[in-house]
Amino acid sequence: MQRAHLRPASVAEVRSQWRARVLPTLHGTVLDVGAGDGSSRTHLPADASVTLLEPHATSARRLERLAARSAGVRVLPAPAESIPLPAASVDTAICCLVLCSVMDQDLALEEIRRVLRPGGRLFVLEHVAARPGSWACRGQRLIAPVSRRFDRGCDPARDTEAALRRSGLRVVDLRRLDAAGPMGVRIPHLEGVLARPDRAPSASESA
Repeated sequence: MQRAHLRPASVAEVRSQWRARVLPTLHGTVLDVGAGDGSSRTHLPADASVTLLEPHATSARRLERLAARSAGVRVLPAPAESIPLPAASVDTAICCLVLCSVMDQDLALEEIRRVLRPGGRLFVLEHVAARPGSWACRGQRLIAPVSRRFDRGCDPARDTEAALRRSGLRVVDLRRLDAAGPMGVRIPHLEGVLARPDRAPSASESA
């Protein structure tokens, strides 16, 4: 008996399902990195204090209008590489399809780690580079110069998993999944949770 192959969910479906499943569980002070159109805000609890970080001026102005109608929401028109917040001031950060387009992944993750409180968590859903040497990876590298230019710096060939693992954040959960793209192309994604360590590692632990 031949087993049916199920079509993976589309990128929009994967993003919508992630937001509906993860974001309602977040409370306290929440930093939405690269907030875009503010869609994540509608899934966050009403008691959350939300900061929408958005470097693009047009999107930030739209978010300002959203914030004016929502209690506990503010907008910071700034890039992820330079977050204008005090250290250890955020309970939770979220990155949804944004680390592909930041100027410097390592610096952005360093800033996210800085503003998280000890034990604070980063929730991510990102499209990522395919396995090295695969046809999908070659295709990503081929279209990367075009997407970087015309899609707000988006680079589909970035090894975001490696950046997350070297960020100094502790990996709680990190897993890959595929989403359906144009013409049946499967687009690799990474979903996960990372946490700022409660303390700095000792000399023996870091050796």
